[in-house]
Amino acid sequence: MSNLQRIIRNLQMNNKLVVLRTCGSEYQNELLAALTDGYNALDLALPNMRMQVEQNPAAFVRSLPLPVFLQNLHCAPSLLSCLLQSELPWNKIIACCRQSCYLQEKAESFAGTAVFLDLPLTAQAREPFIPTAAYLAAGVSKRQSKDILPLIVDGSWGQQTAAYVNSLLQHDIMEHTTVKDDIKFFRFLCAAASMAGGVVNYAVLANNVGISAPTAKQWLQFLEGAGAVYFVQPLNTVIAGRRLVKAPKLYFRDTGVAAYLLQIADAAALLPGVYFKSLYENYLVSRLREGFLQQGLPFQAEFYRDSNNKEITLLLRDAFTMYPVIISSTEIKAAKLQRLLSLLQPYIENNSITLGNAVLLTLSGSSGPVAPGVWQMDAGCI
Repeated sequence: MSNLQRIIRNLQMNNKLVVLRTCGSEYQNELLAALTDGYNALDLALPNMRMQVEQNPAAFVRSLPLPVFLQNLHCAPSLLSCLLQSELPWNKIIACCRQSCYLQEKAESFAGTAVFLDLPLTAQAREPFIPTAAYLAAGVSKRQSKDILPLIVDGSWGQQTAAYVNSLLQHDIMEHTTVKDDIKFFRFLCAAASMAGGVVNYAVLANNVGISAPTAKQWLQFLEGAGAVYFVQPLNTVIAGRRLVKAPKLYFRDTGVAAYLLQIADAAALLPGVYFKSLYENYLVSRLREGFLQQGLPFQAEFYRDSNNKEITLLLRDAFTMYPVIISSTEIKAAKLQRLLSLLQPYIENNSITLGNAVLLTLSGSSGPVAPGVWQMDAGCI
């Protein structure tokens, strides 16, 4: 049993319901099959199942053949409240969904009884990126650098990207949300891809599509619920003399999807294009996030950006230690890095947080320490 499977089993022991969010990758299907071996599977996408739930959800819950695997829970969102209110034993129910937006809204009033977990896209085992000195010293010497440009464009879906986007649009969005105009939502997808790796501006996103800003925000929540995108929140604090960005940054789960929506066909088209820097950042952030998902761990990260456009791409948290990660396609001089990191000092002192190693991820091809507590690592080693 993998570490991820053990963590999911532990979550089942400590929560009334575990809901695994999937997007249909082959690895996710294999993982679900292993996790639910010996369970009775009920597919809530089937009309007869949905009819039973609609007629009497409480009776449906009482009749569940435990242990049970509830497939496509998003097709019967009204079932969630009954499940969480029931007296059914814990550790006997597991569910999956491809659209969690409405489910998470319903679960908010049942704090501590339901947990939602994104499953990783691929089986490639990755160690969570927690850049302690030991991790960095071992990693720099052992890892082989690779050309990441084709990986940014191809993503996890490769030649199946178009099929995934169509499934996302037609199944996860059109069938299970309030969106009714598929052409307009596809334009919205393309506009969101142009914002990948950047701070969300709902007004600009809305104007590009011809919708209102509240609708743009809701549609992004639908994409997040489908596991297509995720957000990294800004550092939520007050630092004297500095005005910090308050909007989150938007990242696509798979940069191959964003490249497809932006009509970037190959690495040759990516490198000189206007979206290279943002997709490069998106790719690395998603790689780091997947490492945590592979181990069933939360991706605890924020970013720092102030009104002077001073930015630290990620602030990774591990207990009471913060690890700054700066993503750049080119090298940055050590003195400039240290000035940038000094912006965090008031926050560190006021909140009794330990500042761990800072890491600069670049395409320079070189790796190693560049200053006390500051390392450079070739992005191809991640």
